Amino acid sequence: MGHDSSNESAEPDGDTAHLLRELLEQARMQTRHLREIRDGVELDTCLLDKVARIACMTANESHADRQMLGGIRDSLNSLLELYQSVHPEQALQIDKITKLRNELHQCCQAHEPPVDLICKYEPCEPHRGFKRGDGYSTKSRGFVKPVQVCEEHEPWDIRAHTLNEEDEALPQVLQGPLVGQLVPVAPTPMVLDFRSGGAAAPSGGQEPVTFRTFSQGGISKGVWPPDMSGAKGGDVVVMSGNLWLKLSVDSGATFTDVPFNDVFAADNTYGGWAGDQVIHYVPQIDCFVLYVQSSVGAKGGANASKSVVKVALASPADLKKFKGGKAAWRRQWDFTSDDFGLSAWLDFPDVSYGDSFLYINTNAFTRSFDSAGKSSDAFAGKLFFELPLKELRAGTGFSFYYGLCTDALVYGSPTQGIGDENYWAAHVNNSKMRIYSSKGSDANFYWRERDLGGNWPMAAVDTNNLTDIISAAPDSGDWISEDHRIIGATRVNNQLWFAWTAAAGDGGAGGFKFAQAHIQIAKFDLTQDYKFMGQSQVWNADFAFAYPSLTTNSNNEVGISLAWGGGKNFGSHAVGILGDFVVWFGEASDRTSTYLSPTRFGDYLHVRLAHPDTRFFSAFGYAVRNDGTVAPPERADYLYVEFGREAIAPSPLR
Repeated sequence: MGHDSSNESAEPDGDTAHLLRELLEQARMQTRHLREIRDGVELDTCLLDKVARIACMTANESHADRQMLGGIRDSLNSLLELYQSVHPEQALQIDKITKLRNELHQCCQAHEPPVDLICKYEPCEPHRGFKRGDGYSTKSRGFVKPVQVCEEHEPWDIRAHTLNEEDEALPQVLQGPLVGQLVPVAPTPMVLDFRSGGAAAPSGGQEPVTFRTFSQGGISKGVWPPDMSGAKGGDVVVMSGNLWLKLSVDSGATFTDVPFNDVFAADNTYGGWAGDQVIHYVPQIDCFVLYVQSSVGAKGGANASKSVVKVALASPADLKKFKGGKAAWRRQWDFTSDDFGLSAWLDFPDVSYGDSFLYINTNAFTRSFDSAGKSSDAFAGKLFFELPLKELRAGTGFSFYYGLCTDALVYGSPTQGIGDENYWAAHVNNSKMRIYSSKGSDANFYWRERDLGGNWPMAAVDTNNLTDIISAAPDSGDWISEDHRIIGATRVNNQLWFAWTAAAGDGGAGGFKFAQAHIQIAKFDLTQDYKFMGQSQVWNADFAFAYPSLTTNSNNEVGISLAWGGGKNFGSHAVGILGDFVVWFGEASDRTSTYLSPTRFGDYLHVRLAHPDTRFFSAFGYAVRNDGTVAPPERADYLYVEFGREAIAPSPLR
């Protein structure tokens, strides 16, 4: 949390702090007790359901007995009348009986017409309505204070280093039950340079893609890989890498550097700012959102195996007024591992937004050391937290919900274009996915498991116990080193689309065999209880596709930003619209970077909506180029491209 230097007197003294700790511990004990009660109630649900059924059966049997007794009474009355007609001398006695009967009717209610049942048993749905593999859990509640941003801070330098995840072993995707052989869609045969002009229109009668803006330039040195992100709001574009920022105020035509270390104070509590920045523009509050994370705390320190992340806001007007500087980013909040009750550090984030909340997902890892002092990290789960947009815009402190998914699965990023509910997914195995959903205003989050249509091919586990998707380039045995994280996710009307990188092969079910790494896409229908709707791919037999990022425009088209390479090609960035079966690049790489060993293209690329014209997409990537003036002899060029259709194809129906 940020330190409030203007409110020193509000800090609790020792006795008060001790009392607060005792109260906190009592609250935790009460919470555990309530959870035990809740769990006990859930265990007794079946027994209570049986009791209700027996009570209902008993009521129906008692009612049937009453009907039978009424019939016996009527038969006795008929018998008395018959006896009177046969024995008139007994009329006086019968009159007495009749009088008694009338008195009986006067004191008792008339017999009601019979009904079949007075109690209708309605059994509880199994598992409270959830299918096998479905469920829900309660979120936790947190509070964050804004960071007190000073006009100046101590100068600090960004030290050149590489970001390698060789110790971050994510859970392996397992072979699932065979559900079917994959039938691939048409391949994507063309990767075209949109600067070269004329190209055939896409299939399906669609209008051609227009490339409205393309910019390229040098990336600030210091951190590799770039892990490109960015967003557009009006004529302002913010682009980020790991620890660098660029600003455009002319709709992406030109960019200027915004030194990260001038904008944000250094993190001296944990491991220092490390990168993995994510940028988004949120039109509901007319602000850019920046997310950045720190490295893990040092061994032996109070914050070992912990980290801090920062969320900061800036409006387009302030970014122009202050040229991207600190004053534009005066609204900041820091979230530490302790704020989430974790002895773990955070890595690989992604961000989305809904009507009222900002949604953030990130992985959590615990760090340990062997006798020689070498560290290793174990996957602790997927953390998600949901921040209210109204309070973010106001720059105040606020409470928020958060949760941790701890199953050993490969989790994905939050969906784009979500409305009021956030969705993300995880691989249960290579034939089943678990889809999560959460609203920022709901105290619970939910999940359900759905089978896919075919088993997709998984990568092997390497010597570092990592799932490693491999694609050879002309100068390297591998330019990807990617895993199966679901980093592409979007909503198209009432469908959820999830995309990830798959390996070469057939997925264990036989049938078609993909020759290269490729992108798999699964679709589910929200209106039919998350029914699986189909699988498609972005693939080519001669080169690989990887790192998909998806978003949906106002014409319900899905734009994609991805990497491609392998065979005779180096790893490069490309964009396109799904269904066109063609992707486009503006600058291709002519070498594989040697900053990392093993080589790795990065963690992610992003595609966003080009606000306010949401027919168009904004995408952020990079190219690696030979450059003999530096060592190693390479440079990275940033790439910004804005693309879309000026009009959608007319309907064939008249």
